[in-house]
Amino acid sequence: MSERNESTKAGLLEELAALRREVEILEVSSARAEGVEDEYALFFTQSLDLLCIAGFDGYFKRLNPVWTTSLGWTLDELQAKPFLDFVHPDDRATTLTEVDRLAEGAESLCFENRYRHRDGSYRWLRWNARSVSVRQEIYATARDVTQQKRLEREVLEVVDRERERLGRELHDGLCQTLAGIAALSSTLSKQLEANSEFVVSAAAADINKLLNEAIGEARDLARGLGPVGPGHAGLDTALEALALNIQHQFRISCTLECDRPVVRPGREVEAHLFRIAQEAINNAVTHGRAKRIEIGLSMKGGAGSLRVRDDGVGLPEESRYAEGIGLHTMAYRARLIGGSLDVRRRSPRGTAVTCSFPLPAIRDGGANQRHASDDT
Repeated sequence: MSERNESTKAGLLEELAALRREVEILEVSSARAEGVEDEYALFFTQSLDLLCIAGFDGYFKRLNPVWTTSLGWTLDELQAKPFLDFVHPDDRATTLTEVDRLAEGAESLCFENRYRHRDGSYRWLRWNARSVSVRQEIYATARDVTQQKRLEREVLEVVDRERERLGRELHDGLCQTLAGIAALSSTLSKQLEANSEFVVSAAAADINKLLNEAIGEARDLARGLGPVGPGHAGLDTALEALALNIQHQFRISCTLECDRPVVRPGREVEAHLFRIAQEAINNAVTHGRAKRIEIGLSMKGGAGSLRVRDDGVGLPEESRYAEGIGLHTMAYRARLIGGSLDVRRRSPRGTAVTCSFPLPAIRDGGANQRHASDDT
């Protein structure tokens, strides 16, 4: 009986020791988990980027302190309202579309929109995000690129000013000089012809013809470099002039199809759209060797679309052209006006460039006005 009790006692002690070991293992594992959680929390709070967890219900669930530093709102204020309330009105439609894509499992890379600062201005944010459907949550990181976009805008404005300056100098300088030489050449040709110097006169006439052709080309270049400003009748008129100039300069078909009436989206938007059309047409002629180009402009239901389609060789599958500065500049101009650029091959041949952009809200008795400053 005593031996049995001793055996039972020994067994219980072994079980107790095993339980103690399991408890120790669990305590160590728990301590490690808490340490990892602390590291994650430290990373979340110390990150210089804006980090967030947002729900499919449209509310922020967790934010790091940089949000307050960047936008001025407290974290509680940001989490109390739907995040769409802080998005620039012109960017809400594209933001909703991006959220829907995330909810369907797609990733969001380099998506940009504007968030309202507490002082009423807006900040440009560039997002990378992905979702976890089972948790109904979006995990995202954003970076304030307002200053970068301001500098890029200034660079683009300098480029446009230099382009316009060159156009004026071509028109007022080179064209006038060539016209003077052509006049002298014409006079010389007539004098030689009067003196029966027919061979030399014919040569002078050929020189005069070449000079006049050079003048025409220089004027075409000057028109292409000219500005689209507030003194113009509108974007549709500028595009009509561009189409006529392209037909005259390259001897190809270039037409404009425009829905009426045309909304005036503002001088800056019109200027960027004009340059996008100009670049797309230049690509169609230079790279695509197009013989027919169609420009389309429509503005309905709060959204606009600029289309340039051609019958050229099409956008190559693998080409430096696809990575060229022209396409990047067009895409950047589209983003500056809150829009997007789509470039794709047409079937059976050709290229289609489409710039989709929001129209400004109509307020104050129907006057078209831009919303608050984009980047201040």
